[in-house]
Amino acid sequence: MTASPHSNQYLLEIGAEELPLEFLLSAPTELTDKVKAALDEQALPYGEMAVYVTPRRLALIIQELPELQEERTFKTKGPPIRVALDASGNPTQAGLGFARKLGVDFTQLVQETIEGETYMVLNQQQKGRPTTELLAELLPGIVLSLSGSHFMAWGSNTIRFSRPIRWLVSLWNSQHLPLSIGPVKSDIVSHGHRVMAQGPVTIPSVEDYLGKLKTEGAVLADQCQRRQLIWEELQASARQVGGTVQENERLLDTVTMLVEQPSIVVGRFEERFLEIPEEVTTTVMAAHQKYFPVRAADGKLMPYFMTVSNGRKQAAETIRHGNEKVLTARLEDARFFFLEDQKVPLIDRLESLKGITFQKGLGSMYEKALRLEKLAARVASALNFDASQQALTQRAAKLAKADLVTGMVFEFTELQGAMGRKYAALCGESEAVSEAIFEHYLPRFTGDMVAQNPVGIAVSLADKIDTIVAVFSQKNAKLPSGSKDPLGLRRMASGIIQTVLENQLTVDLLALMRQAYQELVSSAPATAKFEDEKTTLDLVNTFILQRFRGWLLEQDNRYDLIDAVLESDTPPLSDLADVLTRLDALKQLTQNEDNLKKVYEPANRIYKILGQHYNPQATLASVHTDHFRDEAEQALLDQLIPLASQETKASYTELSEQLSALSPAVELFFEKVMVNDPDDAVRKNRYNLLSVLNRFYLKLACFTKLVV
Repeated sequence: MTASPHSNQYLLEIGAEELPLEFLLSAPTELTDKVKAALDEQALPYGEMAVYVTPRRLALIIQELPELQEERTFKTKGPPIRVALDASGNPTQAGLGFARKLGVDFTQLVQETIEGETYMVLNQQQKGRPTTELLAELLPGIVLSLSGSHFMAWGSNTIRFSRPIRWLVSLWNSQHLPLSIGPVKSDIVSHGHRVMAQGPVTIPSVEDYLGKLKTEGAVLADQCQRRQLIWEELQASARQVGGTVQENERLLDTVTMLVEQPSIVVGRFEERFLEIPEEVTTTVMAAHQKYFPVRAADGKLMPYFMTVSNGRKQAAETIRHGNEKVLTARLEDARFFFLEDQKVPLIDRLESLKGITFQKGLGSMYEKALRLEKLAARVASALNFDASQQALTQRAAKLAKADLVTGMVFEFTELQGAMGRKYAALCGESEAVSEAIFEHYLPRFTGDMVAQNPVGIAVSLADKIDTIVAVFSQKNAKLPSGSKDPLGLRRMASGIIQTVLENQLTVDLLALMRQAYQELVSSAPATAKFEDEKTTLDLVNTFILQRFRGWLLEQDNRYDLIDAVLESDTPPLSDLADVLTRLDALKQLTQNEDNLKKVYEPANRIYKILGQHYNPQATLASVHTDHFRDEAEQALLDQLIPLASQETKASYTELSEQLSALSPAVELFFEKVMVNDPDDAVRKNRYNLLSVLNRFYLKLACFTKLVV
C-alpha cells in the first residue's frame, strides 16, 4: 500500500523466553504479511512497516497511520429484481423479507446490475473507527496465529505461542495503547540483554524504541544492523590472524538470530587437526558449533575459528577457552573416526547396510542400494552413456550409500556423500565414481548446486526417482502436507527438475518412474503391499508437476501460459526442456495480438466442439474424402497435408505461424460445415478431421487455458 499522509506511529513488542531459530527466521515475513492483509481489509492506510527480531523479542513498527479508519460503504446483495418485484413493480414477499432481515425499509434498497443480472442491493455507510481500537482488536489474534513447530502453553494459560510471552510493549506515538495477549497485559516497559542490561528499559515513544534498547538495554534490535556488524567484525578479526572468512549466508543468518549484542571471539585449535579432511573440520565448526572457519589467502584452512558471542567482551577469554575445549573434543572424535573408517573399504561395508531401514515397509538401505544400481544403469542408458560411463555409473550407484555405516557419518550425518567421496578416493576408486557418490545427494538445500558430472547426474536422478516412487507406492505413505515434508520429497522433486534443466538433458522421466516402480515391486518380498502402478505413477507425476509449475512461476512466467503448455498433448515429464521451448514459442505468439487471435479462436472452438470425441490417435489416414459433403472439408484437408508432412521438422515458432495461416480455412469450414451431421460416417469423419487439426494445436499448448 502506498504511504498515507498521516504521521502516527505504532509499536508492538512481544517479549518472550528465547525463541527458536526457525520461528525467528520466518516470523518477520509472516507477521508483516498478516498485518498488511488485516489493515487492507479494514481500509486502514499505512506507510512503512518493519519487524525486528532478537532471541527474546518480536517487534512491529507501523508508520504513517491515520487517527481514524476511512469511512466505508458496505454492499449487501439481495434477490434479483425478477424475484424481488412482481409484474407491477411492487415488492414481493422475497423482497420484503430481504429488507426485513437487514432491518431496513424496502425503499432503502436500490437496483444494481451485477454480472448481467439486476439485483436489489443495500448500500450502507459505516463511519471509521479509531485506529487505536482496531489495532488493539486485530494484533493479539495475528500474533497468536503465527506458525511454527512445537508451540507451547505455559502456566494455566490456554493460549499457545512459540515460547512463553513475558512482556508486551504497546505504544501509539508516545502514549501507551493497552492491549492483552492471553494473561499478559501491555506496558511501556521492555527488557534488555539478560546479562548486560542494568534493569528494565522504559520506552517513551515509538521513535525512541531502537535507541533506548541499544543504549540502556545493550540490545541491537535491528537484525539487519546486527548481521552487517557481525560480518564486518568477522572480517576484521580474521585479518588480525592473517586470514579471511568466506561467505556463509545460512550460518550468518543463524548467528544473527542467536544474539542481541554480538561480539566476536577468536579461538585456535591444534594444527594436527588440519590433517582431517576439510569437509569434516568445517562441518564440525559451522554446522555443529556455529563457528566460522578462517582461511588463508590461498584458500587453505587455518587453525583458527571465530564464534559470535552474546555476552560481554570482558568475558571473551573465558568464552574462547570454553569453545576451544569443546571444539578440540569434537575434532578428536572426528580424527578417530576418520582413521578407523579407512580400515574397511567401502565395498566391504555393503552388507552392513542391511541393518539400516530405508523406510518403514520398504526394506533396508541394502535393498535400496540394489535398486539404485539397476535404475542408475537405466538412467545411463536413457542418457546415451557409452559402455565405460555405464560401468562407472553402476559402480558409483553400488557404493553410493556405503558411507552411511561409517563411524564418521553415523556421528556427523551432514557428511553423508562427502565422506563417501573421500573414502572412495582413498580406496582407489576413479574420480568419476568418487564425485558421483557426493553429487548424488545434490541439491541438499535451496540454492545448492546440482550434480554436473555425467555419472553423478545419473546416480542423482536414479536415487531421487527411486525414493519418491517408493514412498508414493505405499498406502499409508508419509506424503508432504502443508509445511510438513518429513522425508524431504519436495526437495527431491525440485532436485530432479533442476538437475535435468541445468544440465540441459533430454530424458523421459515418466519412463524412468515406471521402471523404478516395476523394479521396486519385482524385488520386494511377496508379503509387501503396494498401490497399483497407475495410481502410484499418477500421484508421482502430479507431485513433480506441482514443483515444476512452481519453478516456472518463480521464473516470472504467466500462470495461464504455464497451464497451457503443461496441459498440452505431450506429457511434460517426458521432456522438461521441450516444455520450456513451447513456453517460449507461446510467449512470442501472445505478443502478436493478430496472430494470437488467428490461433486462439479456432483452437478454442475446435477443442470445445470435439469434447470427448477428440481422438489423439487420429491421422490423415483416418480422414476419408469419400465422406466429404462440402468443398470446405477438402480445403481444410489440403491445408493440413503440408502441415503434417513437416510435423517432425518444424520448430514450435514455425508451428504457431502455420496454425495462424490455417485460420481462413478453419473459418470457412465452420461457416459451411455442420460437424454433427446426422449421418454417422460423415460425422465421425469430421471428428477425425478436426482431431488431426486439434492435435497440432495441442502439440503447442492447450489454448483454452489462456486468459485473453
